[in-house]
Amino acid sequence: MNAKRLLLSLSALSLVTVSLFASSSGQLQPPPADEGRVIENPDIPALFAGGSGEMHKFISQTLRYPADAVERNAQGLVVYTFIVEKDGTLTNFDLIHRADSSLNKEALRILQAMPPWRPAKYKGQYVRSKSYVPMYFRLNKNANAVARNTTTRSTNTIGKTNPDIANSEVYSIVEKMPEYPYGEKELAGFIAHQLRYPKEARQQGIEGRILCSFIVAADGSIFNIEVVQGLHPQLDNEAVRVLSLMSKWIPGENKGEKVNVKCLLPIDFAIDEEPIP
Repeated sequence: MNAKRLLLSLSALSLVTVSLFASSSGQLQPPPADEGRVIENPDIPALFAGGSGEMHKFISQTLRYPADAVERNAQGLVVYTFIVEKDGTLTNFDLIHRADSSLNKEALRILQAMPPWRPAKYKGQYVRSKSYVPMYFRLNKNANAVARNTTTRSTNTIGKTNPDIANSEVYSIVEKMPEYPYGEKELAGFIAHQLRYPKEARQQGIEGRILCSFIVAADGSIFNIEVVQGLHPQLDNEAVRVLSLMSKWIPGENKGEKVNVKCLLPIDFAIDEEPIP
């Protein structure tokens, strides 16, 4: 039996934005959007104009915590995927992680109000690409919306749980995001080396993307690994098992202080041969 090919998509590590770098090329003039295939791994990913800092600022200024959600003390994580068209507009919104219905609607409203992104590029051409923006909603003591510092309790955590970390202050965007100490390429290699394709999922031909979240603590340790969007129980558990084996990361920093940061990591499972009958 040939070894299985595991494709790892590691372009998105931030909880709130799929890209942490601002465009330095100035104002772009992409061609009009039209129907066409979506490029899964473009050479240059789509970016919010100005980068993650401007995106967080836009979300903070646009967010209006729904009054009924305040009354119910509703909080939680909302994750939408969407297509960034060739002209930078966002379309095809798909809710993949739900919270309170009012929060789901507010997150969608914010995304729909966003200005055009810088579209992705593939082989020198602007292309349609898929992206996502997770948002945390949390109420502070004054019942005001907080978009950056979050202490939401995880509900589906299934790996390396640490209640003390989960209940402490956890950031989603910081001035210096956590990093795998050996770089993204080595992280992809580590996961590919450690992953073992579960027999049942392989026999059934199940493949696709699993989206996991985890907290990089202030000391770099990895805690509270959670499957945000799963495929199959065996694949979900395997992804969590492998992420539990990761060594310490370089922790994130905010205002010169090391802090707890929640990150997202998508992992793609792919089989390069026909499923076993």
